[in-house]
Amino acid sequence: MADQLQRKLLPFLARPDRYLLRFEPDFEAAAFRGNVKIECRILQATNLLVLHSKYLDVNEAFVVYQDKRLSCQSIGYDEDDETVKLTFEKQLLAEEVISLEISYTGKFENNFEGLYQTEYTTEDGETHKVAATALEPTYARQALPCFDEPHLKAKFVVSAVVDASFEAFSNMPASGTEALSESKKLVVFEETPVMSTYLLAFMAGHLAQVRSQDSRVPISVICQRGREDDAGFSVDLASKGLRFFEDLFGSPYPLPKLDLAAVPECAAGGQENWGLIMFKEMNVLLDCNDSALDRKRVVVETVLHEIAHMWFGNLVTMEVWDGLWLKEGFATLMCWIAVENFFPDWHIWDRYVAVTLQTALGLDSLRSSHPVERFVPDPKKVKQMYDEISYQKGCCVLKMVSSEFGVEKFVQGVKLYIQRYQFGCTRSEDLWTVLEEVLQAPIRERMDIWTKKVGFPRIQVLEEIAPNQNGEDRLVALRLIQSRFSGEVAEEQDNQIYPVRVTIRFSTGEKSFDMVEEQTVIPVPTGSRWAKVNANHDGFFVTGYTSAHLNKLLEAAVNSELTVRDCIGLSCDLKRLVVAGINKTSDLLDLIHHFRVVESYLVWETIDSHLRALGEAFKFKSPALEFAIQKLAAELFGDMAISKGWDISEGDDTSVLFKTMLFSNAGLAGNESVISAARDMFERRVGGDEQAIPPSLRWEVFGIVVAHGGSEEVEHVLNIWLTSTNEDEKYLALECLGRTRNPNLIQRVLGLAFTGQVGPEDLFIMLWLIGSHANGAIEIWEWAKQNWKKLIDSVPSTLRSDTIKLVFQGLNTSQQIADVRSFFASQDTSEFDVMLARKLEEMEGTRRWAERDAIDVLEWFKKHGYAGDQE
Repeated sequence: MADQLQRKLLPFLARPDRYLLRFEPDFEAAAFRGNVKIECRILQATNLLVLHSKYLDVNEAFVVYQDKRLSCQSIGYDEDDETVKLTFEKQLLAEEVISLEISYTGKFENNFEGLYQTEYTTEDGETHKVAATALEPTYARQALPCFDEPHLKAKFVVSAVVDASFEAFSNMPASGTEALSESKKLVVFEETPVMSTYLLAFMAGHLAQVRSQDSRVPISVICQRGREDDAGFSVDLASKGLRFFEDLFGSPYPLPKLDLAAVPECAAGGQENWGLIMFKEMNVLLDCNDSALDRKRVVVETVLHEIAHMWFGNLVTMEVWDGLWLKEGFATLMCWIAVENFFPDWHIWDRYVAVTLQTALGLDSLRSSHPVERFVPDPKKVKQMYDEISYQKGCCVLKMVSSEFGVEKFVQGVKLYIQRYQFGCTRSEDLWTVLEEVLQAPIRERMDIWTKKVGFPRIQVLEEIAPNQNGEDRLVALRLIQSRFSGEVAEEQDNQIYPVRVTIRFSTGEKSFDMVEEQTVIPVPTGSRWAKVNANHDGFFVTGYTSAHLNKLLEAAVNSELTVRDCIGLSCDLKRLVVAGINKTSDLLDLIHHFRVVESYLVWETIDSHLRALGEAFKFKSPALEFAIQKLAAELFGDMAISKGWDISEGDDTSVLFKTMLFSNAGLAGNESVISAARDMFERRVGGDEQAIPPSLRWEVFGIVVAHGGSEEVEHVLNIWLTSTNEDEKYLALECLGRTRNPNLIQRVLGLAFTGQVGPEDLFIMLWLIGSHANGAIEIWEWAKQNWKKLIDSVPSTLRSDTIKLVFQGLNTSQQIADVRSFFASQDTSEFDVMLARKLEEMEGTRRWAERDAIDVLEWFKKHGYAGDQE
């Protein structure tokens, strides 16, 4: 009852047990008809029933109650609560079971939500319409009147009236098909297990189906006709992935089939509907012989993440949206575990430190961050919870538990959690209870701090020195001091102490301990020359060192005494301390200079990330700084690129990724040898040789020729977007149009929006790179202000927040930030207010960094020969 007073929940009047649902799409009218019969149990005497409904018109409603039909006397809509209220002439008594039947109509909204229409065009020019659903998190109410809250689970029997030539799919296999006329048929699907409304799924159209030949249950990829050859990789991966998770969790997948649907024009990367997972086409279809390795990685991670949801989210569901992290954090971690199993040479845990951990730390260092488990009073706001905290920090919290107690013990707890709560709903407390039983350790109190509090600690490491027997100074102990890490934080939050498991790697071995107080002193083993705190970066915190201590660790890295994860984490921690003003940027540049001899792809990718952040922060300060950063990047990446070469026909996946990353950065920074090679490949591609550019070098080549070219190069890359039959090549070309730095050409690219040449679901990709350089950041913001209504109206609400941030996040001067604040002060920002607050805080942090360290950076560049005497 307290939840109902504090949250916007449906009144406690009825609970659904079973839905009998029929869809009838009408493409000519851009609408659909629906009929739903809901078997409910009345919870308290009432003559009123309230359901969720949005954009739907109820034509008729009645209940069958005590063998009598009671018609609805009045139908009322509450647009703010997204509900429909049905009033009946007679009281419905508590504990009675009723059947509520509603006939309704809806329109296909142009928002890729609810039940919507999309289309694809085959190579012969024929256009085919497709009906599909997208119901997560709260869009089921746009497809049918329903009890659209995750804890109100029910069974579903779906049926649909579709064109006789259509294939139709839902969560369960079809149980029967009936011809209604020469042009229409009725398809009825088997009953689902109990599940939440957001997991309901339906798709129909002229579609192909590629089936697995090696799976316990039927597995297939559903796609547009003509793309069958691109479905084989994901069919095979899904078959292996499902079997892997069944074995890992000790729990058979409970449905009789699993389909992976490639949906033309889909806003979400993947949606874990039980038995019928929906994907953006590029996240599930893959031409293995003609796609970049990065694209393969995206497909692998997306498919495995969504299959993990079959247990986390589907079989066991969060009770309220506060617990979103329970499914997203788990699916993220389980995906990494599966990737490690199938692709060990990808070194996924190194990448976890470089990407997942850093993404989570970055957002959680902001004052505008939120706890992993956050109270959600209004479900309409839950979409903004699908962020780096729910996914990445949620994953990191679970990874800390797994690392501390061991993967085997952790998985035992996961198995018991699934067994105990299958087909039910949980809160975070249920997970901690189960894990405490298995781990035999009191973790709930510690984990509550990590999930219900914002932020993480900075652990400052101080060295305690004492003379040895010969009178020489030696390191005898480390004093560790923790405090809340943040650039600016409210004073009352500064005293938060985080319970941290700290593992220290000494040159002589490792030692782990629990840090539960503000300070602790750790003895250093005799003979140890250095100490690396947070070995392998399993802990969710950053570490700061004195200059002398940092230099020892840099030498250890150069001498290959640190692991790759230690090198990545050490550099990322330092960069975070630099941005916060705790360390100088010259410290980070020194680290980059040391790490240039470390032979690791991910270490170099981290160097790339740091230099890009440096370039974006200081891009408005002076031409001298911009030139110096480019010169350093050209030297670093150019030398290594030429050393490694860019023949990617041989070598493992990591070698390919290393070479392509070096090639891209060297070329963008101005290395003439790389630029020449890129232009040669590009000219041959434009001349008609579609194999001139290796698939894994397309993004790199397109980006280099656009960055260093003019209108001719931009038009050629645009033509590839418009005409290429290779989806991977098309989207890489679209993204790389943003590399041009010419203001007129930037406007040419921006002019593609709203013309039909770039669809609203693809606008995000086109805008992705534009704001990364000074001219682009200025041009895209002015364009956005002038076209604001078109931008808001055309971009699907699911993608709106992510798209809008691209138009202003590249700005960081005081005047620019003031302009952004002024503009949004007069706009309705309720859909993206969380994102807006974060981005403004990040921009202010970048501004302070650039203002504080501009002289320090320029002096470092002068000292090392990358800048002259004039600014």
